[in-house]
Amino acid sequence: MRFQRPTHVDLQPGENGRVVPGENGQPLVRLRDREMTAPAGPSLRGRLGRPLPLIGALLVATALAGYWSVYRATTQRTPVLVAAHDLQAGTVLRPSDLRTAELAGDEGTMAALVAERELETVLGRGLAAPVSEGAPLPRATVAAAGSGPAAFTLVVPALRALAGSLRPGDRVTVLATFESGAGARARALARGLRVLTIGVPPEGLDRSSASIPVTVALPDPTLAAGLALANTEGKIDLLREGGKSGSAPIPAASEQGGS
Repeated sequence: MRFQRPTHVDLQPGENGRVVPGENGQPLVRLRDREMTAPAGPSLRGRLGRPLPLIGALLVATALAGYWSVYRATTQRTPVLVAAHDLQAGTVLRPSDLRTAELAGDEGTMAALVAERELETVLGRGLAAPVSEGAPLPRATVAAAGSGPAAFTLVVPALRALAGSLRPGDRVTVLATFESGAGARARALARGLRVLTIGVPPEGLDRSSASIPVTVALPDPTLAAGLALANTEGKIDLLREGGKSGSAPIPAASEQGGS
């Protein structure tokens, strides 16, 4: 005969922890499988205390912290100044030339752009390079304060200033006509002057008779005297230069009068 190896038994406790007898007076027993008697595995605290899981958890935490810092740096938007329309080189910045937009970028990129809070510091300063509409305003294109060229403001009838087609950055020749008892004489006072700003006719006036201020840069300040005389004693016309025609000579013209 073969005897089966006995299994582990548990006494079946009753109320108050006392063993309950069976029908034959023997203690009531409950058979327990061997798998149930296997020793319990290590606890969660014990597993985390081991070197490899702990190092892995630290690496994951470090990676998440790095990702979060990069995410914040690349998604944090900063208000900057952008061109409201195409701006030519030499344009003197006015409030209507700029608007605000929010951009995101690394610290170096954002430092190279003019922030919205610096608007007052760039108004009235010229541009060293053109800026397209919607493009952010680079610091390098804004002339330093007080570094602009000498400038002079002409008072010109709107129709004699290309009837509204003149733009900042254009190069012009100033023609002045003087009248006297001997007749009228027109001559070129200055050539290649860069237009900085252009005013608008006052409201309520006929555009054909209204005059507008046109500020031009003076490469040679000695030209100011002749321009001032033309402003008060003569009639001024502006000729926009373009291409090779800007170097062609402009001879003086005169009209003989009589008394």
